[in-house]
Amino acid sequence: MLESLTIRNLALIESLTIQFKEGFTVLTGETGAGKSIILGALNILFGDKVDSSIIRSGEIEASVTAALSVDHHPQVLEFLASRSIQIEDEPLIITRTVRLNSRGSIYVQSQPMTLSDLSFLSHSLFDIHGQSEHQSLLSNVTQRTILDSYASNGELLLTYRRLFEERQQIAADIERLNETISQAQREADYLSFVVDELKRAELKPGEDDQLRSEIEVLSQYETIHDNAEQLYRNLKGAGEKDGILPSLQLSGHFSRKISKIDDSFSDLASRLDSLTVELEDITYTVRDYLSGMSFSQHQLDALQERLALIQRLKKKYGTSIEAVIEFYHQSEEKLKLSTDSEEMLEELNKKLSKSEAALAAAAEELSERRRKHAEVLSRDITEGLKELNMENVRFSIDIRDTEYSSSGKDALEFMFSANLGEKEKRLREIASGGELSRVMLSIKRVLSANDTIDTLIFDEVDTGIGGKVALAVGKQISQIAERHQVIAITHLASIASYAQNHLVVAKQSDESRTFTRIREVEGSERIGEVARMLSGHENDAHALEHAASLLSQLRS
Repeated sequence: MLESLTIRNLALIESLTIQFKEGFTVLTGETGAGKSIILGALNILFGDKVDSSIIRSGEIEASVTAALSVDHHPQVLEFLASRSIQIEDEPLIITRTVRLNSRGSIYVQSQPMTLSDLSFLSHSLFDIHGQSEHQSLLSNVTQRTILDSYASNGELLLTYRRLFEERQQIAADIERLNETISQAQREADYLSFVVDELKRAELKPGEDDQLRSEIEVLSQYETIHDNAEQLYRNLKGAGEKDGILPSLQLSGHFSRKISKIDDSFSDLASRLDSLTVELEDITYTVRDYLSGMSFSQHQLDALQERLALIQRLKKKYGTSIEAVIEFYHQSEEKLKLSTDSEEMLEELNKKLSKSEAALAAAAEELSERRRKHAEVLSRDITEGLKELNMENVRFSIDIRDTEYSSSGKDALEFMFSANLGEKEKRLREIASGGELSRVMLSIKRVLSANDTIDTLIFDEVDTGIGGKVALAVGKQISQIAERHQVIAITHLASIASYAQNHLVVAKQSDESRTFTRIREVEGSERIGEVARMLSGHENDAHALEHAASLLSQLRS
């Protein structure tokens, strides 16, 4: 339930707080007083896109804040809990700010939120019905949504849509597989050549780098051999004492003799022994390297030929040897598809048949529920329209089979006849603005029994009506208010008189600015406002008498 609405710096409104009560509340006032601004403020909270032109002249930002009770809204409470917002005995506070030269902001209980978060919350807590929604009633999508809401088809629709999306995905997989197979078959000869060529090549990752290293060694054989031989001689020496190793061995011998006399020299002797062991290992490693060296022109030619082959394959199939190997695997898979695809297609087609059977069953169940509830809904709407002074009205819902879509296999059309002797035609073809308003109101009354939204806001519900019809509209709104909080903006006294709470919107001016004000009226003040709505003059004696009588009759 909407407990209060605070508006700051929005158009003519500088600062305004409206307290709302349970039941039926009506907002009235002269044309241009600011009623539409209040509705606009609610639309801002509804998640509508807005621009800075709505900001009051001379200000840099405008804001709208709503306080709502959400105690019995499990879906809303779950949403808030998922964002670590706990609601105990306090109302939920939603604030949206629009700024002149920067992005606006949205806060829920002082926590920033996105526009989609705001839209979810507001659509869960209150609903606005205006002229645009009356026009949306002409849409088949809206008509189907109304019937599904009345029939409580939510869970069944979710199941059906899941099956529909599954069927669409399988069909898309089959289409992609067929295209891949067709392409593979067109390229079969080429793919066979590629697979054969790369299979025979037996490429290995990093092989080209290894080949270059081996070719470099063989190409510089003489240089490497000569330097290695000189290194060995320098280490080992030609005789017993002219190499580095013999000299180091002799130095170690002398140091050990000294250490036997002077113990302080022991560490140095030990270090020389370690150097000797390391140098011996280096010397013998060089010797083994030399003994293992050999040169083969045939081997060099083979390595160069292998590297040239790899370079050619890289030029044809990829920028690196790893890319060529990946291309080989891809080509192998494509070739396999062209020859071994029947089993894959058969499996997918089995899945498709199974999915289509499940989809058909869900669609049939959904269609049966729609046809069953369409009869009852049509009867209830017709009864409501007769109460709205349309005694000869006929209303029905035509349901025909059509192609499967995300909403089922049914094409819906609201059929309507307002006058005796006229055939029922599509609602969009014949309904006037006043008739649409009454059809929508009748639908809202029927749906209100199961509607979980607390607050319903009606704007322009009195379009194209008056007299006895206006009285009937007011009565039906008051019936909806038995289950919901209802806020209505109207110019008709016969509708306003049904309300339990009456707020008057007025425009005031000082020497420099114009302001919108709002006040609750009761007793004689309310009689005066209803008299103004009847005659245009709140002090007219006959209008005051009529207003008092009207309020007494309708509120008794």
